[in-house]
Amino acid sequence: MSDQLDFESKISWEGEAHDGTPLAQRVAEQLREMIMQGKLGPETQLPKEPDLSALLNVSRSTVRSALTILEQGGFILRRWGVGTFIAKNPPTYNNLNINSGVTQLIRSSGAEPGCVEVLVATRPASEHVANRLCLEPGAPVVIVERVRLANERRTVFSQDYLPQTLFSTQDGEISLAEIEGHVKLNQSMYAFLRERCGLEIHHGIAWIRPLTAEGYIAEKLQVPRGNSILHLEQVDFNFSGDPVALADEYYVADAFTFSIYRSGGD
Repeated sequence: MSDQLDFESKISWEGEAHDGTPLAQRVAEQLREMIMQGKLGPETQLPKEPDLSALLNVSRSTVRSALTILEQGGFILRRWGVGTFIAKNPPTYNNLNINSGVTQLIRSSGAEPGCVEVLVATRPASEHVANRLCLEPGAPVVIVERVRLANERRTVFSQDYLPQTLFSTQDGEISLAEIEGHVKLNQSMYAFLRERCGLEIHHGIAWIRPLTAEGYIAEKLQVPRGNSILHLEQVDFNFSGDPVALADEYYVADAFTFSIYRSGGD
């Protein structure tokens, strides 16, 4: 087991000096990737917290927080007095209680992610976008529009709206060309916000509704008009509780199967 978890030398836990929760989320993400890749098999017992803390080179409190995140997501089971185990059937990233991006969702389905028809532009915020992001109507927002591919198949059309102020750093303004270049090469906007803007996402609130594909959306997804699609609208918040990003995502109906983890209760 120690060989399986001896990977901290390959990871830079940047951000440890900041709030401990972002670090815990990154530790949870790393363990979750190991679960999804089969490096930690179903029903495998994890080391005790002190040993796991040493293996991961983080504090016990960080390990405890990371394990709580994984437990809430259904990836691990804690058997009091026995130990912590990988779930028998851990969920994939299409588990809606996990705030992950489309890129990881596609990878978790076993497909290779890609994107086409990338558009990055600055536009005035509509009343709806302004309300979601707590901006004045007409305030400049950066919109990132793209068609997401899974093994070359068009599966998701996404539109991300972000306040233009996010892209003002100590080194100057981040250009639209740089954003577009990152999206085409690395795809994940979460990674760009973290690495380039120093912005950590704490949580997101999503609204999910079925739609029929019409006009522009049908054209982007290359599906017949009237076909069923799934619309996911999500607002992401930082650790201060401020809304920092709005996403509109339109999924081809049969592209993914989503699940929701629900804990027991009365």
